[in-house]
Amino acid sequence: MEAGEDVLEKVQMLGSGELIREEELASCIYKSLKMTDKWRREVNAASIKKQMIEAEFIFHPMWIVKTLVIAERRPFPSKVMPNMLFIDSVSGYRGLFSKVPEMKGTDAESAQLRKPAISRQEAVDKYVPDIQQKQINRSYILKKPKHELEKIELVYLPLWKVKVRFDGSVKTYYINANTGESEALVSELWNTREWILPS
Repeated sequence: MEAGEDVLEKVQMLGSGELIREEELASCIYKSLKMTDKWRREVNAASIKKQMIEAEFIFHPMWIVKTLVIAERRPFPSKVMPNMLFIDSVSGYRGLFSKVPEMKGTDAESAQLRKPAISRQEAVDKYVPDIQQKQINRSYILKKPKHELEKIELVYLPLWKVKVRFDGSVKTYYINANTGESEALVSELWNTREWILPS
């Protein structure tokens, strides 16, 4: 292998594998703009495309956790319900999937993979219990259920990181490569510690 050559890694990616192409990004960014920006005559998908400086395809790391919720109902058998939890492994933003997400194995260049800030052990020891206590247990008024962790896996959300010259400055947009939607709210959390749990 030559010096500087990137290494391919096999990863699990969220989504079906049908990704937004680079030539579609200007339209995606235009759709994500505030109405006040869209009303400006000079702002449209074509003008955004001309002002695009760089488009980088990246993989953002997330912990996906499969758990079982076991609710005792004596004298009846316990009720067992599967759950899928997610933890943004950079910001700590976390919650429950409403449905099982699609995932697909793919090859990624190591330079495209963002590094997780939250380790597997931290996810298991701190973040999973936090979701269970604050988001699952609160729906059980009397006896709280038991929880079993079945599997935890590092998966990647495919994103486009796009730099656009806008109003005399350069603005960065993060576009979900599966849906074409803006990930502005999620990306803002990467630079805060709002969702990070104390050590």
